[in-house]
Amino acid sequence: MQTGEAHGRAAWRHVAQALALGLAGVLLGSAVIASRQSAAEGYWAVGYYRLLADALWQRFDGALPVAIPVALAAGALVAALRRGRKGPRLGPALALLALVGGLRGASALDAWLASRGPNLVIISIDTLRADRLGAYGYALPTSPTLDRLAAEGVLVEDVYSQSPKTTPSHMTLLTSLYPCVHGVELWWHDEPAHVLSPAVHTLAEVLKNAGYATVAFTGGGQVDRSRGFDQGFDRYSHGQELEKTLRWLDAHRRGKFFLFFHTYLVHDPYVHPLRWVHLFDAHYRGAVLDTVERLLTEEDGRGGPEAYSQDRHRRFWASVQQDDPADIEFVARLYDAGIRRMDETVLAPLLGRLDALGLARDTLVVFTSDHGEAFAEHGHFGHDDLHAETLRVPLVLRFPGQLVAGRRVAGRARLLDVMPTVLDLLGVPAPPVVQGRSLVPWLMGHPDPAGADEAVSEYDHRWAGRVYESVRRGRLSYIVEDAHEHLFDLSDDPGEANDLLDTRPTDAAALRAALASWLEECRGLAGRFGPGDAIVRPSAERARQLRALGYVE
Repeated sequence: MQTGEAHGRAAWRHVAQALALGLAGVLLGSAVIASRQSAAEGYWAVGYYRLLADALWQRFDGALPVAIPVALAAGALVAALRRGRKGPRLGPALALLALVGGLRGASALDAWLASRGPNLVIISIDTLRADRLGAYGYALPTSPTLDRLAAEGVLVEDVYSQSPKTTPSHMTLLTSLYPCVHGVELWWHDEPAHVLSPAVHTLAEVLKNAGYATVAFTGGGQVDRSRGFDQGFDRYSHGQELEKTLRWLDAHRRGKFFLFFHTYLVHDPYVHPLRWVHLFDAHYRGAVLDTVERLLTEEDGRGGPEAYSQDRHRRFWASVQQDDPADIEFVARLYDAGIRRMDETVLAPLLGRLDALGLARDTLVVFTSDHGEAFAEHGHFGHDDLHAETLRVPLVLRFPGQLVAGRRVAGRARLLDVMPTVLDLLGVPAPPVVQGRSLVPWLMGHPDPAGADEAVSEYDHRWAGRVYESVRRGRLSYIVEDAHEHLFDLSDDPGEANDLLDTRPTDAAALRAALASWLEECRGLAGRFGPGDAIVRPSAERARQLRALGYVE
């Protein structure tokens, strides 16, 4: 009897020793891998120790389902082979197990303590120009929900995107780096494109290091996770964005979070149910309406908007006579209908769920867009230039108890400024290198600092061999379209219709020099934060979606 008990104790010692050594080995291996990731992403250099720990424990936890059975089996095998011999001392094995468990527990406790604080929700409505919203002075009823949000928060009146294209603009929003620095360009014609450098610290990474759960629900397409948009997010999902968002909020009422929400509902082609169309134009009868009705019928037959036909973009625009004033006006009203549809079916339910769950009072909500849209103001549709209708976007921030409800900020701002602004409001330090600035002094009612009204935008139209750049400073707007320069005085020409380049050469030279200085700064930073050799093509599914949005022929 005593001999059997001794054998049993010896066997357990072998098992405990094997388990301790196995877990310690997994921990050491995870630490080595995490340290390599830290070196590539610079976590250690900037003090992002939670991100380093998270990388370690993700690998450690992922290996446990394999490591524990293997260790137990190895211990049992050793015990069987050494049957009759005295087992190893139990103390060192228990101490090692306690060390591993203690480290894991300490990390979990730190994560729990850091999970308290205000939430952040950023809502980006793709292709939404500011001047089509009631809060920005538009006369038609496109945005009642957004208008209420603006009344409850602060509205920044003059905000410019740094690119008229979805991919570079959103990457700037999430990194506070100009497109010419981060280098993540648009997917076009199924060509491969660059991936964000791991050396860039995104808003999601910064907040994750500060203890936030980070999640993104997007429309996919040009904000595909494969381009580096998922960097720092615990979860980054494509498609069915509203449904997934509401389910996620229901399940995550505890602990602070950063939720990024994006949708293409306003993007062309503007095919929306007729109840919204007739709200803005009940009189037009023509080819564009006929095409919208046919597309709606076909898409309903396929199961709704998730089953969009891939040639919808081509068919929609083929029906538009772009020199016909009636068609131009109706297309603009279709765009208005899309805004109202988004306002009712996306923004209202999302904000309503925050209210219903009791989260709104402790959540910073940021509403914005990546770029606007043109309706022949300068001779064409879409978002392929650097005029105000294409670059001016909304920016509304609601933070109960922190920001004064109903305040309007008249100064000029940029999407580049969103990341440092929200970090400032949340009390989280920004990364060492951001090109934007915090707008918090403005939002709190302090005066505009001198020299803070410059907004630079760019558009690398590489497939056409052209580069567009613009700078707005004070009352002047200077736009370069390849070899063509334009100068406008916004004080009496906000629509940028009267080119003053020939009559104001001194002003043009000053803004030309400002662009040259900006480009030199960007080139210096691009050497550190620009994309490497990693490129990626859109998947078959993503290519189908891009075709429906008009990016792939």
